[in-house]
Amino acid sequence: MSNRPITMLIAALGGEGGGVLTNWLIEVADRSGWLCQSTSLAGVAQRTGATIYYLEFIRREDAGADPVLSLFPSQGDIDIAVTSEIAEAGRMLSRGFVSPKRTTLISSDHRVFGITEKSAITDGAIDTPMLIELAERYSKRFVSFNVDTLVKRHGTVISAGLLGAIAGAGVLPFDKAIFAEIVAGNGASTANMAAFEDSFLTAQRHDGIPLEGDEPAPFILPEPSSELGATLLPQIAALPPAIHEVCYHGAQRLVDYQDLSYAQQFLVRVVRLVERDSAAGHYELTSEAARWLALWMAFEDVPRVAQLKLRPEREASIREEVKAAPNQLLKVTEFFHPRVEEVAAMLPTPIGRWLVNSAISRRLLTAVLGPRKLRTDTIATQLVLRGLASVRHWRRATLGFYLEHQMIDRWFNAVIGASDDALALALADCGRMVKGYGATRHRTTTQLMAIIGGVEGGGVSTSEQVRKLYSAAMTQPDDQLFQIALSPPNKSFMV
Repeated sequence: MSNRPITMLIAALGGEGGGVLTNWLIEVADRSGWLCQSTSLAGVAQRTGATIYYLEFIRREDAGADPVLSLFPSQGDIDIAVTSEIAEAGRMLSRGFVSPKRTTLISSDHRVFGITEKSAITDGAIDTPMLIELAERYSKRFVSFNVDTLVKRHGTVISAGLLGAIAGAGVLPFDKAIFAEIVAGNGASTANMAAFEDSFLTAQRHDGIPLEGDEPAPFILPEPSSELGATLLPQIAALPPAIHEVCYHGAQRLVDYQDLSYAQQFLVRVVRLVERDSAAGHYELTSEAARWLALWMAFEDVPRVAQLKLRPEREASIREEVKAAPNQLLKVTEFFHPRVEEVAAMLPTPIGRWLVNSAISRRLLTAVLGPRKLRTDTIATQLVLRGLASVRHWRRATLGFYLEHQMIDRWFNAVIGASDDALALALADCGRMVKGYGATRHRTTTQLMAIIGGVEGGGVSTSEQVRKLYSAAMTQPDDQLFQIALSPPNKSFMV
């Protein structure tokens, strides 16, 4: 047998137990009569990179008196690469650590989105199917399934699931019983053992091939469990089944955002889309337009932001993120930057217009506003947030609601009145342009209204023109490319 060491690279995000997984593997190797040397390179916080652990395994009888093992991974020299989510597998591929002649790649196929993905103007998410295809193509063997969902089902972290995947894939010459002994003897044994066993069996029968049950089940409308449900669910059930899911979630969001009648207003518009759409296309236009319509109708004004910050589940999410114990005091400081426009948006339409148009009032209000940090865990701030959240009860009379719905109506009518189905779908997809807040939101809505203006004025008449303008608007955070795309002969329709 060759005395060459087995090389392994592990990439895990903060809080996922990458260090624990490494220690487990070292202990498994030791009990199996092998030596293991490990080193690690810490990643950066806020999901800009994972911590990398590098391990080398060698039999004691092959090691000699003074074995020389490397502290650094080398491109093309990795036998086993393990990643805690699929984008990290992509990183390993791009850095040359995964070889089609040598490397077994083991990865969870779920996603944890990075900062650049979350902050992108348009959809900045990495193409997961493309990553999986590349992993299958450029690794010698690819073992992948949703380890994150598996371990959450057992109430533990992903390290136990990854250890089970490594053992189940048979990439290390160690007995399963030794893996199990290590897991059982290291705290939280019941949850960890259950996740280890489940992951072990899944990895044994799964080499990059979708398992039965991996595909999501078709959406089925639930039975009404409240008076609201008894009112809304029959209205949704009367629509084509292909759009039940988007309509259900959209109506649910809008009831939470405002009230029952607001959700019914959304469903009335969906009916108009269905009448405009074609069953032959599986109601693609309705599905896309309804999705962006629901999101836009639930625009995040100050009352909505306050409402979301008061949710009990938000505190639970923060506690989980920072790994706070249930009885541990938690102080939460948040950054706010209120602007004159956002204050005016909460006021009745005539007063809000006066405030925006009054130079003196704007200067006075600007002097007391501006960026600030607030402790949102204090009673005083919680009371202020509750007061702001209550503004939603008269939201329909506010300037912000009036202005948003002017734009919503204009976009929706353009979709309904489009000259052909391709143009209607392109305009519907433009609904995704509306995002962000402050200057970003002003820019994106202004650009969308410019596109709608072009359609209304006849300067834009094809889906290709709309998609070109959309792409220009979303390519850069400034307006330069969009203005070039909007230059003559289309300049006349700017609004």
